[in-house]
Amino acid sequence: MAEAQTARQVGARLPEPPPHFAGRRAELARLREEVGRPAFGARPAGPDGAADPTRVLVVAGRPGSGRTALALHFAHGVAADYPDGQFFVRLGEPGGGPVPAGRVARQLLAALGEPAGRRPLAEREGAAEANADSAHPDCAALRTALAGRRALLLLDDVRTAEQLGALLPQAPGCLVVAVTAGPLTGIADARPCVLGGLEVRTALSLLIGLAGETRVVCDPVAARGLVESLACHPTALRLVGGWLRTRPAASVADARQLLAETPPRVSLLKQPGAAQRDTEPLRRAFDLVYDGLGAPAARLLRLLTIAPAGRAEPRTAAALLGCPVDTAAGHLASLAEQELLNPRPQPPGPAGGRADDGYELPECLRGPLAGLLAADRAAETELARARLLERLVRLLTSCVHRIAPGGGPEPEPLPAPLRFGSAAEAWRWLDRELPVLRSAVRIAVADGALDGLAMRLATTLVRALPLWAGDAEAVSADLYELHGTILELAARGGKVRQQAAALVNLGDLHARAGEHARALERYRAALGPARSVEDQVAVCRILEAVAGAYRASGDLVRAADWYGRAMALRRSRGEHAEELRLLGRMAATHTAQGRHGEALRDYRGAAALARKLGDPIGATLALLGVARVQEVSGNTEQALRTQREALVAARALPDERVGSRLQALVLVRMAEALERAGDPSGARAQREQAAALGLPGSRGGGRESARTGAAAPVSE
Repeated sequence: MAEAQTARQVGARLPEPPPHFAGRRAELARLREEVGRPAFGARPAGPDGAADPTRVLVVAGRPGSGRTALALHFAHGVAADYPDGQFFVRLGEPGGGPVPAGRVARQLLAALGEPAGRRPLAEREGAAEANADSAHPDCAALRTALAGRRALLLLDDVRTAEQLGALLPQAPGCLVVAVTAGPLTGIADARPCVLGGLEVRTALSLLIGLAGETRVVCDPVAARGLVESLACHPTALRLVGGWLRTRPAASVADARQLLAETPPRVSLLKQPGAAQRDTEPLRRAFDLVYDGLGAPAARLLRLLTIAPAGRAEPRTAAALLGCPVDTAAGHLASLAEQELLNPRPQPPGPAGGRADDGYELPECLRGPLAGLLAADRAAETELARARLLERLVRLLTSCVHRIAPGGGPEPEPLPAPLRFGSAAEAWRWLDRELPVLRSAVRIAVADGALDGLAMRLATTLVRALPLWAGDAEAVSADLYELHGTILELAARGGKVRQQAAALVNLGDLHARAGEHARALERYRAALGPARSVEDQVAVCRILEAVAGAYRASGDLVRAADWYGRAMALRRSRGEHAEELRLLGRMAATHTAQGRHGEALRDYRGAAALARKLGDPIGATLALLGVARVQEVSGNTEQALRTQREALVAARALPDERVGSRLQALVLVRMAEALERAGDPSGARAQREQAAALGLPGSRGGGRESARTGAAAPVSE
């Protein structure tokens, strides 16, 4: 799907820089100078193909220092020098630890349109991925994909040098800009740019941009005193500027006086000394703005600390607060007007920058707000969390149905303000909210109090991810993690049926990855739970999956045994269409073993059952299977007679179009048998007849045509 590919490639594109960026000319000039400076010990590519590593620039500053805004402004300024792409990824979980390097690499590979690295599925998540290992296959695949390209990677909120080192490509034409809170020792020739406060002139310019020129110009002494009292801290200035912007009657002197009089409400950091002093201006500015909020807006701001990834748009904010969507939208806009929320970063394009694209909580405010939320009633906070998860489940279900109607039962209609107006709107929402949805599952599982809602969200996300990616293989590691989560939740809640289903799904992912031994472990582990709840449908499915895994791994004896068990159960349940399909698989397995007598018995049984079921196509394909076994056992004449019988059956089909194609297929099979028997002229005559009936590939392409026919279950 074109929409899916676009969604994957837009997901890590460089967003537009935030508004109200001011100053930092010296820092920008230094960064540009560092890009042009030769690397320490630079050398050309040698005979072994080794070349200098990627240039790394480090923008270091505490949260709230404007470090990401500076990095984005710089990146857009040099973007034209990197025509192979400019990408933005956050390496820190909001309020949590580092994002695994392998997950970041997969996100960048998807944006580049490249496949992920190969590693057994069980090793792609959990402890193996939690370590920032440059040998991780997805990190290695990223380095390969970037080799020879000129691309720019802006890696925001880098937590450790090891995490960054795992993602660095060996590509001299690339540039990596790492945004971090402190020095990244261990990264060779990294170019640090450490941010402090703004210059006074720049701080005044920022205040004018937010509060308007009149109040600043009319009282320049108070304005200068205000910015100096805030140590020219960018985020503190933005908060006070937003406070003034929403209070036209207040003067700069009023703001300065209130800042001095407002008693401390929260501590932004627990660290003593210089770190605490550095955050004091931000603490005072936050207290001033927070004290002026109405109760609902303040409550919503506190609740955003439990919102996945610290993000919210009107629909999810309404669920957190338990209010109408329009009311929540008004609160979000008001908080953003006072600089307490940031507009969510948007990639360039016509969809970016709309108010309904949502907002995110500044990381520097998360700590104090989480402390304030802890004073609220725990039951009310848990109820808000439950409302949010329920809303996400319903929105995702509706989104999936809008994108792929008919893929499941009709979801319960959403209220009008929550509905998606078109499939395009649903696509945009899914692309934008996918990190939120993934984070919501992880948070809910860790919380442990809302397992039912977490299970519903995870199972719906399993349906959504392949739609977003375009195919299941592209997100196999993500699906593996989700099915593992579902298994954990089912085990925790004693839901045996769901445990069996999760184990089967994990086995299917292993099987698709060619990991048949691991698939067998999962399938056989699922068999006990399925039998314990007498889920015969699941048991049949598992028996067949075990047989298929044995067959794929070359153990044909066990494959035939398990196909026999599955077939016996299907027969006892009266599921004759499934029995017919399994007869074909049994026959193909016996043929591969060289057990021709049993294969003939299976194919003939399939032909008889197909006739009994009124399935002439199935009966004809089963006859072709009989003919193939007869030929490989040395009875060519007998095989040709059986094929003529199949040709007569195909001609008798009432559907002329289907009958013609089936006749052509039989003729191609006859031609192949004649070629193997040494009769090229007879084979040519059969192919000409098949071509006249319009079978693609019948002129010399019989092998492909035979494969097409063999896909039918009864003639495998």
